[in-house]
Amino acid sequence: MALYIKMRIFYIWLALVMLPLISFGVSASQHKKTWPKAVASYQPSRVKVPDVLISFDNDSSSKYAMVVEKGTQQLLVYYYGDSFKEMYRFKCSTGEVAGRKFRSGDKKTPEGLYFFTNKYKKRDLSSIYGTMAFPINYPNFFDRVEGRNGHSIWLHGTNQPIKARDSNGCIVLANQDIDRLEKYIVLHKTPIVIVNNLSYASFDDKSKIKNSIFNFLKQWNNALENGTYHEYLEYYAPEYLPDISWWTEWNKVKKIYSASNLNLSVEVRRRSILRHNGIYVVLFDQFVKCSDKELHAGSKKLYLVSMGNYFRIVGEESNETPINQKNSNSLILAGLNLKRLLENKHEITNFVDKWLKSWSEKDIKRYESCYSNNFCFQGMNLKAWLNYKNRLNSKYDFIRVSRDNLIIEKSGNKTTVSFIQTYVSSTFQAKGIKKLILVQEKDGWKIFRETWQKL
Repeated sequence: MALYIKMRIFYIWLALVMLPLISFGVSASQHKKTWPKAVASYQPSRVKVPDVLISFDNDSSSKYAMVVEKGTQQLLVYYYGDSFKEMYRFKCSTGEVAGRKFRSGDKKTPEGLYFFTNKYKKRDLSSIYGTMAFPINYPNFFDRVEGRNGHSIWLHGTNQPIKARDSNGCIVLANQDIDRLEKYIVLHKTPIVIVNNLSYASFDDKSKIKNSIFNFLKQWNNALENGTYHEYLEYYAPEYLPDISWWTEWNKVKKIYSASNLNLSVEVRRRSILRHNGIYVVLFDQFVKCSDKELHAGSKKLYLVSMGNYFRIVGEESNETPINQKNSNSLILAGLNLKRLLENKHEITNFVDKWLKSWSEKDIKRYESCYSNNFCFQGMNLKAWLNYKNRLNSKYDFIRVSRDNLIIEKSGNKTTVSFIQTYVSSTFQAKGIKKLILVQEKDGWKIFRETWQKL
């Protein structure tokens, strides 16, 4: 009887355990038949890439990133589309002494986030560097802050077989591998991140970080455009006080535009976000813009740390040069140059309108004043050209010349103006593309050459 009871208890227990599993199997089987195809499609959250790579903009100057894993002696190449995708893995060799580089001659390879600063071909190198070499910007900003020194850390080729941990600190690839890598490197733009061992993160996790940093960058840029000195400084960590002695000059630039009723804006483009050792590095290009004109104001790096629910800047560099060097602020220079460009545009527009008016009014003296003494057209010098125009003036009862879609392009010391020209006289009319090549002489803009093409 005791055995019978024990057996009954066992079968009841077995039924209770197995029934849900059997039911789940049936249910899953039934649902599997009706699941939409989207369930089996690509799931970004399942894709993991090195956590040092966060995001690149689609218009970034470089779409590629290099990652060196010292622990496995590999160099990985990633391409960024909508997310990072591994393209290549190359066998490499790093410093023969383990650990992070600290001083010159320690035969260690640095660890951190770097950029390529130059390129040397075989003809410029001794044979130990193989077919090609790319110096990197070691020591970088944080290396210098932490007292690390040394120089001449390169990614280069070799004529010898690759041996693990066999360099004096450089990253060494086989010649055929570095030759293959060359086309993916844009100087000062393509990053090379060096770590001992890689960690990985999901696409979704990176998207949250990217969005937070982009939002921070937008607010920081708004403070640069419209904020006060103190509002701008709020985006910096308390322990890092940047030298912004340039702020007074920047305010003057903004006032120059305001006095002319012009709106000056600063735009951030070609953003790249990377991470190493808890520091986020944001590389981007700045542009100053007003009306329909803009100028590139250089590249910039911001070093960010996460402080709870917000980011703060703990370092910055501009154009590979610390921004606290006097007279090196490219934002101010671009703002001033853009203002001159706009002033030239205004002057040139007025000059073209003056020329058209004198032509329409048959004012041959004012018309002549618009031309350079070196003007020529279809074999005619300036004197012959004016005689020809005088004959036309006497032929027609009236002349009306107007313009549309004025475009101004500067190249060297010459400026080309093109527009749609409409010519109407008492017995003749025509429409075409007029191009004027202008030069600036002592008494102002002058027409050096001109062409016309019928529409």
